[in-house]
Amino acid sequence: MLKSVAVLAAFVLAASPALAIEPKTISSPKQVKPNHGAVRLSVQSQVQQAGTIHIWFLREGGDPSRSADLLKFERKQGVPLLGMNTVDSRPAVYSIPPGRYHLLAYGVACGMLPPPGTWSCEATVHGIPTGSMPARRYEGEVPSFEVEAGKLTEAGEFILEARPDAPISEQAALKFLMRDHRAFEVRVRPTAIPRPAAFGKAA
Repeated sequence: MLKSVAVLAAFVLAASPALAIEPKTISSPKQVKPNHGAVRLSVQSQVQQAGTIHIWFLREGGDPSRSADLLKFERKQGVPLLGMNTVDSRPAVYSIPPGRYHLLAYGVACGMLPPPGTWSCEATVHGIPTGSMPARRYEGEVPSFEVEAGKLTEAGEFILEARPDAPISEQAALKFLMRDHRAFEVRVRPTAIPRPAAFGKAA
């Protein structure tokens, strides 16, 4: 009996998605870990979201089931009336291992890595089910950035946007978001905000 339970537990663990590394923000080159580099990026959205935006990256040549190969960055919902939202560019610097990292997936209010073929997830906000929200696992050509040891990479702004013809506005955003998940993509543009003085000027 105990052997069966152990085998079942091992199977469940093997089948479970890996927990990604969630890098912490740093404010000085002195906080870059040994043999690491740094990346500066912003996670944001076209309009205010109803939950945290999660974006995953996979190291080139890595395995999505291996935690050491996965990175996850987040942008919390915040309170727009208090000046905290998911819309503004808020680049932050993180210390991460060297390598090229490719966009792997995103999810709104869904903190687990979406499986292949995913376009949506059943979301919860503060433990309350909120229905189906956009989520996607990417394949093929996707945005990427490369990190070198001892250097800072400007990765840009990773923005969750609706397709250009989508009827989206601040008033209708949530309703459209929950109705047409396939209309949303993570797109990238350069960061306009100057980098922190501690890290020097961009080359």
